[in-house]
Amino acid sequence: MTAIKEECLGAQLALRYAGDLLFDALLRAGRSMKVSEAARTVGRPDFDVPLARVVLSHSPDRFLSQERRWALTTRAVDPHHPVERTLEEVLEASGRPQPEGALAAEVARAYGRVVAVYAEAVKRLLTRSERFARIGGYGYARRCWLLDVSSSDPDDVLFDNFLEASDVAPFEAASSILRPGDTESVLRFLDEVGAPVPSKVLQFLLWRLKPRGYVPEAQMAALLDAGAVLLSGQQWLGPAGVAQLVAQWPAIAKWELPLGAGERAGESQPLTISETELDQLVSYVNQHERMSRGAAMLEDVFEVSPGDETYEGDLKTLVEHLRQDPRVLWVGSDRFLPVGSIPEYVFSVPENLFFNDTVYYDSEGNPVDTLLEDEGLTGTLRQDILSPLAQDVLDEEPLPEQLPEPPVTVRCVLKFHHKEIGTFPLCQLPPGYFPTEPTICQVDVELPSGQVVQVWVNNETRLLYGLLDWYNTVPIDTGAVFYLERKGWDRYALTWGEETEPAMFVSRNRVSDLLELRVRAESEELPTFEILRTILEHYRKGIEFITALTEVCIVRRVRRRMVASLLSAYHCFYMRNNVWVFDARRLTQGFDKSRRKYLMQR
Repeated sequence: MTAIKEECLGAQLALRYAGDLLFDALLRAGRSMKVSEAARTVGRPDFDVPLARVVLSHSPDRFLSQERRWALTTRAVDPHHPVERTLEEVLEASGRPQPEGALAAEVARAYGRVVAVYAEAVKRLLTRSERFARIGGYGYARRCWLLDVSSSDPDDVLFDNFLEASDVAPFEAASSILRPGDTESVLRFLDEVGAPVPSKVLQFLLWRLKPRGYVPEAQMAALLDAGAVLLSGQQWLGPAGVAQLVAQWPAIAKWELPLGAGERAGESQPLTISETELDQLVSYVNQHERMSRGAAMLEDVFEVSPGDETYEGDLKTLVEHLRQDPRVLWVGSDRFLPVGSIPEYVFSVPENLFFNDTVYYDSEGNPVDTLLEDEGLTGTLRQDILSPLAQDVLDEEPLPEQLPEPPVTVRCVLKFHHKEIGTFPLCQLPPGYFPTEPTICQVDVELPSGQVVQVWVNNETRLLYGLLDWYNTVPIDTGAVFYLERKGWDRYALTWGEETEPAMFVSRNRVSDLLELRVRAESEELPTFEILRTILEHYRKGIEFITALTEVCIVRRVRRRMVASLLSAYHCFYMRNNVWVFDARRLTQGFDKSRRKYLMQR
C-alpha cells in the first residue's frame, strides 16, 4: 500500500486535479478566459495565477490558447461528428459529471452555432440515450463510468466491467472499513488507502456489501455529496488525499513553462492596449486602496510574466498608457495609486522647516543681523556654505546637472528639525539618486530591522517624507549618520551603525540647553547675533562653521549665509586653527566696517 501511495500521490496527479478544476471552470463559464480570470473562476484562495498558467500550459490535450485567452480543446472537435459522439468527447475530456446547460453550450461552440440550436437535441440525448446517466444534481456522466450490475454473481460483475480479481486485491484489506449505505466509511476507506482508487473498483466493493437495490447513479451522487473527489480518469480520492495534492500546488506553480507555451498563448506578440483594457487597468488601480504595481497588472490582466519574451516592452507600454491617464496617479517606476491617495503633508514643506528671516535691530534702530554677499565672507566660509551638510530644504544651491551614473550608496546625516517630523533633505544627496520623475514618487526603504516602509520623494519640495517611526528609534537628536543603498530605482536599504558626524553631533544635555536658549530667544526677541555669540562663548576653544550652524538652527531656523555673514561681519568672531572663536574683549568693536561694501539690502 505504501508503494501505491508514493507512486500515485505525486505532482502529476496534483497537476491533474488542478486541471480538473480549471476544466470545470472554463466549461461552466461557457467562454474562453485569460489565465487570471480562469484562476479566479475556480474560486479557491489556494489556486493562483502562476498555478493556473502552469496547469494550462502543461495540459495541451485539454486546453488551448489563442489571443491570450484559454479555452477547452473540445471546441476543436470534428464538426462532422454526431452530436452524441461530441457529448461523449466533452464528458471524457472532463472526466466528471457536468450540467446539461454547460454541455449544450460546449457542443454548440464546437459546431460554431448558437446554444439554442442544440439545447433541445442535447437534452433529448442526455435523457434518452443509454450512453448517459444523470448523477443527482451534478449533471450527466457517461454510462460506461458506472458499474454494470446486470448480474448478481461477483465474478460475472467483474467480467462485465472488464475487471480482474487482481485489480481489486490491493484494496481488499482496507475494504473492511466499508459499511453498507455509510458514505463516511467510504471517506475513511479512501483516506486509509491514501491513493486514487479506480472508480469501478470502489463501486464493486460497495456493490458487494449489499448487491440488492444497488443503484450506481445514486452511489456516485452520494459519494460526491459526502466530499469524495472524482478525478478525471475515473479515480476517487478522500479528503486527506486531496489535501496532499493541494499541498503540492505551490511547488507546481514554480515549474518552468513548456518550450513554446508563450507562443501558443500569443504572448510573443507585443502588447497593445485598447480603450476597454485601459479602463480595466484604471479600475484595477482604483479598486485598491494601496499602491498597485504595473507588473502585477500585466500578469493579472494580460497574462504576461517575468521571463516572457515581450515582458520588458509590455511593462513599459502599460506604464506609458497609465501614467498619462488622469484617472490614476503615477508615483514612479510601475507604481500607481487612486487619485487623491497621496497624503496631504507630502505636498508641502512642513512649517517647522521654514526659516526665520526677521530683521532684528539694536536699541538705536540699526539692524544687528547683517547679511553679506558671498565675496564678503572670510576664511573658508565661501566653501563651507556650499557643503551639503550646510545646505537644507529652502536654503540650497541651484540644482546641478544630474550625474550620468549616481552612486549606489550615499551617506546621510540626520538634522534636528528633520528628525522631529520624519523628513530628509534631498540636497544632501547626489542629483538623480532618487527618480526625478514624476514630481512625487513612492519608494520602498528597507530598515535595519528588515521592515520595509513606503516613503515619499517630492522633487518639488526637495524632501523625503515618511521616516518618522524609524527616526524615533535613533537615540541621537542630530548628527546621526546612516547610509542608503539603492537596490532598484524604487527600492532602497537603510543601514545605521551608531556612527555620528562629529561636526553635527549634539549631545542630549546640550540639546536641552539649546532648547532653553530657544525659549529665551523667542521671549526676548534676541537677534541671531546674540544666539551665535552665546553658543560660541560656550566653546572656548572654538567650533567649526557646521557645528555653529547646527546649534544656531536648533535655537532658531536661520539660513547658512546669515550665520556665515555674522561670523565675517563682527570683530568679536574670528578663525583660529580652522575653528571659529568668540573674543569677548572685541565685543565693543562691533561691526567690521571693511565689510560694509558687501552688505546686502534686506
